[in-house]
Amino acid sequence: MAAWGRIFFIYGGQEAPGTLQAVYGQPLENHVGNCARLFTHLQEILLSDLTRDKLETAVRLHDRGKRETFRLFKDPETKRWTYSFAGHRFRVPHEDPYVAGLIRSHHEFSVERIQRERALLKGPERDRFADDLYLLCMVDQLEAELAVKEVEGAKDVARTFMEFVTRRDGRDGSYRVEPWPFKGNRLSLELLLYPIPLEFFRDSSKEQPTRRVAEVELKSPKIVSITMKCEEGHGH
Repeated sequence: MAAWGRIFFIYGGQEAPGTLQAVYGQPLENHVGNCARLFTHLQEILLSDLTRDKLETAVRLHDRGKRETFRLFKDPETKRWTYSFAGHRFRVPHEDPYVAGLIRSHHEFSVERIQRERALLKGPERDRFADDLYLLCMVDQLEAELAVKEVEGAKDVARTFMEFVTRRDGRDGSYRVEPWPFKGNRLSLELLLYPIPLEFFRDSSKEQPTRRVAEVELKSPKIVSITMKCEEGHGH
């Protein structure tokens, strides 16, 4: 059974705006691997020796609950297909309360959530929690934003709180990221996109597509490379 990290629905442009033209699935392992790559390239000044290993564990485990919560449905307003992993962050128990707290909180960077988790911690970890949660959310959302912009051609991607800005460079197709939190001046990610048959979404006489997509046979993926670079004059 396929474990998906994201599903891309490609609809027609102005000529056929409501026509589903292609569907691609990004494996969960690929998304998490990209998040881990971003984490391992963070500038050292952003990390704490006290919690670095625990934060890395949270980065590698944060979306494991998506295996159990994946579902597809049509948006009642737009009439377009979409997907959900609702509740996945609460499906990854961990024996370390710090790791567990980061995973539970990675979609809710709020004062209330942070204070609730800090109350379960002691000593220096309590003081460090908000910074590490921000870093977890940052690598997760940055990977997601660049993937959606690159595959769906979206100009803007909603973010709840992140401060960085990503801009596509028309000269070479790379993305400028500001502020730049990584070592060096450039960093690349690789997306693996598996085509999903359109008939899964067109044949209403068959079962709903969630199970069919989860059980689809994975064939040769389309490989998309994304290059990020810092704003000119801001290299490290």
